Amino acid sequence: MIRLRRIFHERLTGTSGIVLAVLVLGLAARARSNFQKSAPSRSLDLIETVRLSMPPGKRSIRLWVPRLPNDSFQTAELLEVDSPWPHQASVDPDFGNPLLYFEPAAVKPGKIEIRLKYRLTRKEQSRPDLQEEPVSALFQKSRGLVVIDDEVRRIAGETTRGLKDPLEKARALYRYVLGHMSYDTSGKGWGRGDVAYACKVGKGNCTDFHSLFIALALAEGIPARFQMGYPLPEAVEGPVLKPYHCWAEFHVAGRGWIAVDISEARKQPAKADYYFGNLDPNRVLVSTGRDIRLPRRSGPALNYMIRPYAETDGKPFYGIEIERRYKDIKGGEKT
Repeated sequence: MIRLRRIFHERLTGTSGIVLAVLVLGLAARARSNFQKSAPSRSLDLIETVRLSMPPGKRSIRLWVPRLPNDSFQTAELLEVDSPWPHQASVDPDFGNPLLYFEPAAVKPGKIEIRLKYRLTRKEQSRPDLQEEPVSALFQKSRGLVVIDDEVRRIAGETTRGLKDPLEKARALYRYVLGHMSYDTSGKGWGRGDVAYACKVGKGNCTDFHSLFIALALAEGIPARFQMGYPLPEAVEGPVLKPYHCWAEFHVAGRGWIAVDISEARKQPAKADYYFGNLDPNRVLVSTGRDIRLPRRSGPALNYMIRPYAETDGKPFYGIEIERRYKDIKGGEKT
């Protein structure tokens, strides 16, 4: 009997690594499944209508429309594209943001309307977004108006002095931006995500808040990225009232991408702790990154992308509007 127990023990020990791995994977999958079921979410039908007023005498028109992306917290199914112009699916060459590209063979003056219909689900972001692939170099260096100068390095160094853990460094930088910046859209210069402006003036909107945070994080060697979207109203249906809202994410090795929404924390002080590491589901992600280059275009990069961009005869065209309307799906959970 003793010998039989020993043989059984040896066989079990020899396979223990495999057994343990299977158990860990199973528990992880179950935890992920439970999270997906329990996390507050919002499901809706969303229609984006792009309208252009084409003046006479134009020889060519090119139009780039951001296509809503999918990630760990957002599922955006494009159900329909209703357009008098042909279109092709594309992505920007740096960040891989999905796009729809329109270019008619002939340009006729008058009103043009393009309608995109989505089925969208957005989950509360209340855990890190784990990624197995290495963090892109694009999220580890300055880009465009997100500059890392001596002033940014000084602030970052003083704010994180004595801290070693990147998570605690990011928390300290979050608190600095929350205390330094006021949500104030008076005057000029705000809304561009200009880090030099944010440092000097200490006010602005969400783009200025999060650009400053990203620059400070990068100065401390913490990868960070800019995310642009728009907020969803609390009503169960209607128009999207605000044109955009942005937030940021920073990356900690072994922990993944962690979200922050500092401008919302500034407007809702009671939720300041929540918005370090959490995002409510009442938002839609449109694009990631700054200085976004468009395929088939040689002009300067866009500061960020939240709405369609068009060119006529090789020059920017501003006779373009976008309307967004939504309706919550019955039975879908809503915060």
